[in-house]
Amino acid sequence: MSASQHVFEPSVFAHRRRQLAALVGDRPILLMGHRLVPRNYLANPLPFRQDSTFLYFLGIEEPCAAAIIGVGGHTTLYLPARTAQDALWHGERPTLDDMAALCGAQEARPVSDLAAGPYLTLPLAESGGNTHAARLVGRPLDPADPTGTGDRDLLDAVVSLRLCRDEDEILAMRWALFATKEAHVVAMEATRPGVTDSAIQALMEGVFALHGMPTAYPSIVTARGEVLHGHATGAPLQRGELLLVDAGAEGPHGYASDITRTWPVSGTFTPRQRDVYAAVLAANEAAIELVRPGVAYKDVHLCAARVLAQALVDWGLLRGDVDGLVEQGAHAVFFPHGVGHLLGLDVHDLELFGDAALYPGDRVRSEQFGLGYLRLDRDLEAGMVVTIEPGLYLVPAILRDQALRERLGDSVEWVVAEQWVGLGGVRIEDDVLVTEDGFDVLSEAIPKSIEEIEEIVGSGLPPRDRLAPAEAKCRAPGVGSP
Repeated sequence: MSASQHVFEPSVFAHRRRQLAALVGDRPILLMGHRLVPRNYLANPLPFRQDSTFLYFLGIEEPCAAAIIGVGGHTTLYLPARTAQDALWHGERPTLDDMAALCGAQEARPVSDLAAGPYLTLPLAESGGNTHAARLVGRPLDPADPTGTGDRDLLDAVVSLRLCRDEDEILAMRWALFATKEAHVVAMEATRPGVTDSAIQALMEGVFALHGMPTAYPSIVTARGEVLHGHATGAPLQRGELLLVDAGAEGPHGYASDITRTWPVSGTFTPRQRDVYAAVLAANEAAIELVRPGVAYKDVHLCAARVLAQALVDWGLLRGDVDGLVEQGAHAVFFPHGVGHLLGLDVHDLELFGDAALYPGDRVRSEQFGLGYLRLDRDLEAGMVVTIEPGLYLVPAILRDQALRERLGDSVEWVVAEQWVGLGGVRIEDDVLVTEDGFDVLSEAIPKSIEEIEEIVGSGLPPRDRLAPAEAKCRAPGVGSP
C-alpha cells in the first residue's frame, strides 16, 4: 500500500457516502470496484487502476472490492479473503478490518458474502466487475449501451458530488502537476535531432515513476502532431519538426493532470511555426481569461475558435468574417476538436457516463463537424477543473474530405491549405481551476512561452547520456554501444 493512499482521512470518504445516501433517499447502493485484467495469461495482469467512482467514495485501490452503502451512509466493505498463499507470494496484507478503517466503513466482509439485492448501481469500464454487478442487480450494465447505464438517480447524485473539487482534491492534482512539470522540462532539455520520440517518452514516464506516480493516460509523444492521439513509434526526430507532447502524471488517489506542450526539435521555431504557435498560445490565453463561474464552457471553446479563425484569415487559409466562419464551422478544418474537458479522477472526468453527465438536460451535442467533439457543455462552477487546449493542425484527410469541401466551399482556401501540409500540429494545454471569482491556472509553472521553450529545448543531456552510467554497469564485457 502506497503512502498516497493516506492523503485523505477516512472521515472524508465517510462524509461523501453520507452525502450520496441522502441524495438518493437512503436507498441501498452497490459500488463495484474493478478486477485485474490479464495481460496475456491470468497470473500476468495489466497494471491495476480502480474504478474512479469507487475511489471517490471508498479510496480503496484493491482489486475485486465492492461496497454496499445504506441508510445514513452505513457502509459494508467487501474484499477478497486473506489467505496463507497471499502472505507467501505478496507478503502480509492489511486485514479486512484494517481496510475498513482506511475508508471509514462500519464493517468489512469477504467478497464471497456479497449477495444479490435491489441496489442502485452504475456501470464500470472493466468488464469483469461490470458483469458481476449486473448479475447482483439483475439487469444489464454497459456504459456503451443506452439501456445499460445504471440508475439515473444515482448517476445524477454521483455527478453532482464529483463535478467540483475540494481543497484535498486540488492538492492531489497539484502534486501530480509538480511531477508533470519536471517531466516536461526534462523532455524539452533532452530533445534534439536524432533522439527518438520513444526515448523522450521513456524519460518523462521515468520522472513520473521517480515521484511514485503512473501516467494518467497513454502518453502522446510525436512529431506527427496532426494525429490527435498519435503515440511514439521509435522514430528519430528530425531538424525542422515540431514535437507534440501530451503527457501527465496521475497523483494521489487517482487524480489526473493533463498537459500538452509543443516545441521545435532543433530548439528554434521556423517563422511559420512561430506564427502558428503564437496564434495557439493567444487562443489558449484568451480562453483561460474567460473562465469564471456562470460562463458556459461552450463559450470558452468558441472564444478560442474565434482567435484561431482570425489568424487563419490573416494567413489566407480562411476567407470571410470571423464570426460567420466560426458559426459555419470553417475553423474546424484546422481546429477539429473541443477546447478541452473536465479533469479530476479521470483524465476526461465523468466521461464514462457520457453526455448524461457532461451535457445538462437542456443541451444537446452539436452535429457540426468540430463542435460535435466538444466534451463538456455545462456552465462553469467554482471548484471545477477543466483543460484549455486549443490547437491548429494540417490534417490531409480533413483537407481531402469532399463533404466538408462542398459544405464550406470557398470559406476555406483549400489549395493554399494543402501547401501547409507537413507542418503537423500545435496544441497547448493547461489545467485550470474555476475559482469563486475567476480562475487559477494550476499548470502555470510549466513553460509555454516561445522564449522559455527556445531557451530550454536541447539545453540538457540527451537520453542516452543521462542513462550512460547505468548502461556502462550493465554492459557485458566486450560489448560496445549499439
